Amino acid sequence: MRVFPLEATVPRPDRSTMAWSGSPDRFDDIALVSMGRMNMCGLRWDHNVLDIGCGSGRMARYLCDYLRSDATYDGFDIDESIVRWCSDNITPLFPNFTFRFVPVHNTRYAPDPSLPSAAELPFPYPDDSFDFAFAHSVYSHLVPDVADNYLRQTYRVLRPGGITYATWLLFDDEDPSDFGRPWFSAGYPDPSGTYIVRVPDMPEEAIAYHLKAVRAMYESAGLEIVEPIHPGFKTLGEAIVARKPGGG
Repeated sequence: MRVFPLEATVPRPDRSTMAWSGSPDRFDDIALVSMGRMNMCGLRWDHNVLDIGCGSGRMARYLCDYLRSDATYDGFDIDESIVRWCSDNITPLFPNFTFRFVPVHNTRYAPDPSLPSAAELPFPYPDDSFDFAFAHSVYSHLVPDVADNYLRQTYRVLRPGGITYATWLLFDDEDPSDFGRPWFSAGYPDPSGTYIVRVPDMPEEAIAYHLKAVRAMYESAGLEIVEPIHPGFKTLGEAIVARKPGGG
């Protein structure tokens, strides 16, 4: 018996499309671990959900089983082809799932310098629209001014009491564990000490943040971190759960 029977009805993307969301060999494993993490941090079947950086639908295909038909899922990404794939293959089966292409500049994934700045992107949704917003393997590809903006936009579109779940690559002076990511010590630290990049000419290829800097970003955005921060794995970042104050 399949735990996620509806997921089996969604066509599987080819390996090159899967690769937008990470290793094709771990496509399902990461989705299932993330589903468990999000369930434990408060995701409910009646939530209106925002997927920030939806990729090739890795999480959406499992949320098709989890969310009720009167709940909603909205996902956006900066690559038009994968958004089209999700719209063509998931939305016809699950009309409450919608996907949107949002073109912004990113040195790794959308290097065209003429594209709009992600640091100034308004998420294309009204205020107070969502109960739950998640960003899996997104902040590990965002420079600080963009990460700041994404957190502020998350605050804006969440309803009071809403939950956000996001994965980060984190390091800390007091606990320098790198969870098997040796590039932390071989990377290129910013003089501020707040982050490390793996490739200087392409900072958004991979970026790790000092925990203190990330805490300050959440506080500045108005989001309250729910302790503890969950440790990551070699192939899965640390998870931060936070809430927008208010609500019942």
